[in-house]
Amino acid sequence: MQKPKIAFIDDEPRILRSLKMHFRQSHDVFITTDATELMEYISANEVQVVVSDQRMPDKQGTEVLRDIKAASPNTIRILLTGYADLNAVIDSVNEGEIYRYITKPWQNDELKKTVNKATEIAQKTQEITQNATENHDTQNCIHASIDSKRSILVLDDDESVYQQIKSHFKSAYTVSWASNIDQAASLLQKKRFGVTITDSTLNKENITPIVYALKNIQPDLMVLMLTEFKDAHMVIDLINKGQVYRCLPRPTNFSMMSISLDRAFDHHERLVQQPILAARHHVEAVPESETLNFSDKINRFFAKFRGLRIGR
Repeated sequence: MQKPKIAFIDDEPRILRSLKMHFRQSHDVFITTDATELMEYISANEVQVVVSDQRMPDKQGTEVLRDIKAASPNTIRILLTGYADLNAVIDSVNEGEIYRYITKPWQNDELKKTVNKATEIAQKTQEITQNATENHDTQNCIHASIDSKRSILVLDDDESVYQQIKSHFKSAYTVSWASNIDQAASLLQKKRFGVTITDSTLNKENITPIVYALKNIQPDLMVLMLTEFKDAHMVIDLINKGQVYRCLPRPTNFSMMSISLDRAFDHHERLVQQPILAARHHVEAVPESETLNFSDKINRFFAKFRGLRIGR
């Protein structure tokens, strides 16, 4: 049986040799320090997974993964780097739509687990993603009939944020608002949303665990984080645990948000039409041991949705 293909790009040959050694039994491994060489390989081969370092002499890893996304949409993209640079982390999700962000030094077992899962997803969705790409123009033609049903949930304790979003987008979207966790839970149980726009905090409480839970419950829900990003590690968790679709900084840039919303709903609708594609946004369930550290409000939210899949 032919081995799945994986490509690594890093500016350190020693690291590349180590990665090749770890994966040569399970994968057909390609290694390079050159982005042009990598793109040539991607163009000539069906590659399931690409793992890129961020800091290289000629090109940033986020740029490499953005180019791979355009050239080979089925390839699962992972950023492996020793530098938790905030701008790079945000770019990795906004531009490269990466599957995971892994920091050096990595744990071999964890890296293998992540790569094996990414490979499995790429193989399982290969034919579907190709068809989705080929039918993209056809899908765009039916958006006019879908747009009137596109629903956004704004999760923010500042009503003025909701009013601004509603004012800007009311002609294209139905915008609902929750100012607290209980309201959010009630709305999510009653109505299906394609996109949620949320801050990382609500009433001064960190609600990123709720983002993780929502993606586990409803993989086709696109999450736009609208917040004052200060902590690179928080964004890394939002990528790895919550598969957020975009990170948008405050103050709000509505032109940027408009583009992000359009793309988010396009992506959401593809996932609804082809549910298997949701595997590409796979997140692990939040272990109950971790929920012990959550507040009572967040635990009540988890209790309402535990065992429930909103994609009904």
